[in-house]
Amino acid sequence: MQPYFDYQDYNRKVYKHQLTKDSNIIGVILLLFMIVMTVISFIAVLAPALFSNSADLSFLDDTAFLMILNGLASIISFFGVSYIYGLTSKNSIGNLFPVEKTPLSITYLLCTLGLGVCMVANYVSNMLIALFDLVGVDALVEMEYECDSVLDVVLFYVSVSVLPALVEEFAFRGVVLNMLRKYSDSLAILVSGVLFGIMHGNFTQFPFALVVGLILGYIAVKTNSLIPGIIIHFLNNAISVTFTLLETNTNLSDAVVNSIYIIILLIISALAITSFITLSKNHKGFFKISSTDDTITFKEKVKTVCVSPTIIIFTVFCLMEAVIMLFLEV
Repeated sequence: MQPYFDYQDYNRKVYKHQLTKDSNIIGVILLLFMIVMTVISFIAVLAPALFSNSADLSFLDDTAFLMILNGLASIISFFGVSYIYGLTSKNSIGNLFPVEKTPLSITYLLCTLGLGVCMVANYVSNMLIALFDLVGVDALVEMEYECDSVLDVVLFYVSVSVLPALVEEFAFRGVVLNMLRKYSDSLAILVSGVLFGIMHGNFTQFPFALVVGLILGYIAVKTNSLIPGIIIHFLNNAISVTFTLLETNTNLSDAVVNSIYIIILLIISALAITSFITLSKNHKGFFKISSTDDTITFKEKVKTVCVSPTIIIFTVFCLMEAVIMLFLEV
């Protein structure tokens, strides 16, 4: 009599093994993002000091230099590593970086909805920071740049608004999300969103970045395109840059700047609510995510990703960065 062979249990083990493998690959990619960016920044800052006869390090306070450095580091780390992975893996570039054509009307509705969610999340995050300040905890990691010329302003927008919208969407809603979609769209959205939040490396930005990552992941899944997410990401960052410049480079009082922000927030929130209602009525089931893969439960899938060694290392790396940033502000 032949021994009983549990094919279902075997399939589950194979499935979890493959998910663990892909999770570890994602962890390696994320670590490479951070390592490459750190190395580039270190070399760019250290090289002039080492090879210059002068001890003048004033260039480190120059806005143009910092913006160019930040931009190059982002391009080489996020886009470079993602692109190389796409070329060396069995995944086609089209699968990792989908740009399926989305109707203009749907793109508009999703962009207003996504931007509304991002701005509300940012506002709530700022409220939490204010509450921390009331109890004597400085939870804000401040990065202010003095823009003394038109070039500084342009570089500020390009470095903080344009480039992150491109390279971070390629990395997280491209590589990370699409590597996990074969296991389930819900898993892909959740994991890519959480990792996006963790990647920002500070406690202040995590809740906001998490919400942004989740909504952009959802939109990427529903449209099978990075374009709407890139637009939302850009607009959200551009608004933040604009108000940073209004606060630091104009004579407008904080009260006036805050009033302008609240007015814009209310307008975009109203548009977002309208877009949500329109999508709900005209596109039945748009806000539902179906999962046809039940080889293992969703809880098991999440646990498998969370215990993957490289994901743990990446998380610890980012937590250490967050702690260091917090102590620097004390």
